[in-house]
Amino acid sequence: MSLRRLVVPVIVALTFSLTTAAAASSASAPPVPKLGWTACEGGFECATAKVPLDYRKPHGTKIELALIRRQAVDQEHRIGTLFLNPGGPGGSGVDFVRTAPPPAFQLLSRFDWVGFDPRGVGASRPAIDCHDEDTGPIVFTRPETANVPTLVAEARQRGEKCLRNNKLLLPHVSTANVARDLDLLRVAVGDQNLTYVGQSYGTVLGATYASMFPGRARAMFLDSAIDVQAYYDRPADYQQQQGASFEELLDRFFTACAAAGPKCGFGGADPEAAFDALTAKLDKNPLPTNDPEHPAPVTGDEVRLAASGALYSQRDWPGLAKALVAADAGDPAPMIAFRSDAFQSLTGDSGSAVLNVDQQTSRRISDHVERGKQNYAMFRNFWWAMGYDDIGPALWPVEDKNAFRGKIRNPKSAAPILVTGVTYDPATPYRMAEQLTADLGNARLLTFRSTGHTTLGAFNPCMLGAMAAYLNDGTLPAKGTVCVDSRKPF
Repeated sequence: MSLRRLVVPVIVALTFSLTTAAAASSASAPPVPKLGWTACEGGFECATAKVPLDYRKPHGTKIELALIRRQAVDQEHRIGTLFLNPGGPGGSGVDFVRTAPPPAFQLLSRFDWVGFDPRGVGASRPAIDCHDEDTGPIVFTRPETANVPTLVAEARQRGEKCLRNNKLLLPHVSTANVARDLDLLRVAVGDQNLTYVGQSYGTVLGATYASMFPGRARAMFLDSAIDVQAYYDRPADYQQQQGASFEELLDRFFTACAAAGPKCGFGGADPEAAFDALTAKLDKNPLPTNDPEHPAPVTGDEVRLAASGALYSQRDWPGLAKALVAADAGDPAPMIAFRSDAFQSLTGDSGSAVLNVDQQTSRRISDHVERGKQNYAMFRNFWWAMGYDDIGPALWPVEDKNAFRGKIRNPKSAAPILVTGVTYDPATPYRMAEQLTADLGNARLLTFRSTGHTTLGAFNPCMLGAMAAYLNDGTLPAKGTVCVDSRKPF
């Protein structure tokens, strides 16, 4: 069991990236999808876009992407279409737009909002399903329990099973292909240039699009940015940055909990010691559930997993504290419910499939075994999403020959990109936003002094105002701008 499986980063050939030269040739350019928008529940419109399965064969087999649209509130001053991606990889853009709070449509009232489910995701067809369900107790691999031949055999079996169930699509799910899809969708809605908001992994998609199609973006708001070059080329370094950040955020939870006292209620003056004691106790003696929907006992590793989910938002910290108190008292139900809620938006098979073809993971099993040992020594609670867990990607049975293998950049001739970073972010550490801004070159960094993952969910007036000014008329915040979050977790 791993976070990668639960969730859930050479210049591309010009023929396949829809450059101006390729677009000029009707023989090599893929046909633009025709969008037949029809009313769907809640005042939205829905459509399906047919795009090439393989951009090396632009007139060959097509797949279907699910789209949703909310038309601009201010039609008189309409600018165009705003495309959105919520992250993942594997997050549903359709769900993201459908569940957006109504004030958001007022804030960016001059745009049609369009969300789409990337290839293989959600309501797009075909959708990736590896039929890889694990209902046993959550127990992560440790150096003392690592049986490498078994790990290799299981990883190879999972990959082969996933390929059997998704043979058509699995070799074509790279972020580069999603960027190509996005460019076709831009043309399909009639926009000369792309306006885009991407969160977390959505910043990988945005930066990839900007690099593959330089100058085609009107405005890009990349929220809680990933170090995209590291995501592609140095995934081991990328993962270690995340591991360190998750450990740092858990320490911040302990500090906030101790300061809150009864409002937190877990561990008294030393929540860290109480957490260590609880996880050690459940490592040795997992807590039975007597729950037919969750028959596996609650282990210490399940508590660690639940904690990792809670670190994405301070709003979840009180819930985690209550679940920890209950588990310590022998009641597993709140922990089971909390973990389910904390991970309900994370993606599984489709996200792993994207990572496995995007990232340049070492094919040497010994590299991952050694990293598993190192990470276990470095990260007391969050070693498990790297190292041993990369044996699966190392043995992944397919590659995407159209995947992005270039450099991340946004030329001076293009519109500038606005990048945001949260100072204490578990999944996309702030230094990643700094690095992406530097790699893009023509970009501006907006800092959010806060704790948690992504900025938009905080509804911070400073951040929202900066985003609206940039997307509406291209006005960038002043260099060095910092927005401050005054919310408290307890």
